[in-house]
Amino acid sequence: MKKYLAKTFIFILILCLIMGNTVFIHAANPIDPQRPSSLTIQYKYSQKTYSDLSVKIYRIAEVFENGTYSLTGIFKSYPVNIYGITSQAEWKKIAVTLAAYIAADDIPATCEGATDNEGKVMFENLSPGMYLTLSVRSQQDGEIIVFEDFLTVLLYPSEEGEHQYDVSVYPKCESYTPAPEHKEHKVVKQWQDGGYADIRPQKVDVDIYKNGVLQFSQTLSSDNGWVYRWEAMDDGSRWQAVERNVPAEYTVTVAENGETIIITNVYNHGIIEPPPTGETGVIWPYILSLSVSGILIIAFSIWSKRKAT
Repeated sequence: MKKYLAKTFIFILILCLIMGNTVFIHAANPIDPQRPSSLTIQYKYSQKTYSDLSVKIYRIAEVFENGTYSLTGIFKSYPVNIYGITSQAEWKKIAVTLAAYIAADDIPATCEGATDNEGKVMFENLSPGMYLTLSVRSQQDGEIIVFEDFLTVLLYPSEEGEHQYDVSVYPKCESYTPAPEHKEHKVVKQWQDGGYADIRPQKVDVDIYKNGVLQFSQTLSSDNGWVYRWEAMDDGSRWQAVERNVPAEYTVTVAENGETIIITNVYNHGIIEPPPTGETGVIWPYILSLSVSGILIIAFSIWSKRKAT
C-alpha cells in the first residue's frame, strides 16, 4: 500500500510538472467519441454539503479519436480560442467568458439537475467532450457561498492506460459576507496584440448583465480610457459582461477580479484552428490542469478502489 501511495504521489507531481509544457498523454486504446459518459459533482464547503442547488452543464466542445477538441454547437460561433492553453488561469478565463455568453444569449443547458442531501448531482449518458458547469451560489445567515464556473473533460487517461469516461469532481468555492453599501464596479478593456496596435478598432460595444439580465450597453474607446464604471448595492448579485461584434482578427477572454471585469482581445490573424495532429492540438496535459482538486479526486478514487479490493 505504501508503494502504491508513493506512486500516486509521484503521478500527481508529474502532472503538475507537465502543466506548462507541450507533453502528450496517450492511453493504450483510441478514444470512443460515442461512448456514454457520466459526470458527478459534489458541492461541499467547510465540511458542509449543499442540497437543492440548481446545476446546469453545457457541452462546449467535442472530442475526436486523436484527443483533439473543437468547440461545438453555438459555442463555435463565439470568438473564443481553446488551443494552446497552458495554464489553469487561462482555462478559468475561458469558463468565465463562455458563462457570460450563456447568460447574455440565454443558451439552454445540455443537462440540468439539483443536488441531493449529500450535495451531489449526477449526469449520465453524456457524450464525451468538454463540459462547462455554471457557477452556483448559496446564501445562509448573511453569508454567500460561491462555487465557481469550471470546465471538465469527459474523458481522462487512467493509470492503467485506459480512458475513464466517468468523472467525479468537487467545484472550487469561496465565501463572503456582502456589505450593506454601494460598491464601484467597472469593465476594463485590454489588448494583447503586440505589434498590431495600429489595427485596433476605435471602439467596442459591451453589454453588462446582472444575474443574467441586461443592465447597460456601453461603448468603450480611448475617449473613456476603455473603462466603464457604475455603482451598485453589494447584495451578492453576479455581474457579467460580453463584448459584441468582436473583429474577426481577434479572440476574446473575460476575467473577473472582485468588482472588476476585464475583457481582453487577443490578436490572432483571424485564425482559430487546431494545430496539425501531433502538435499542441492535443491538449491532454493542459486539460488535466483545469482543477488541481480534480486531479486529487482522480488519484483518491483510484486509491479507494484499490483499498476496497
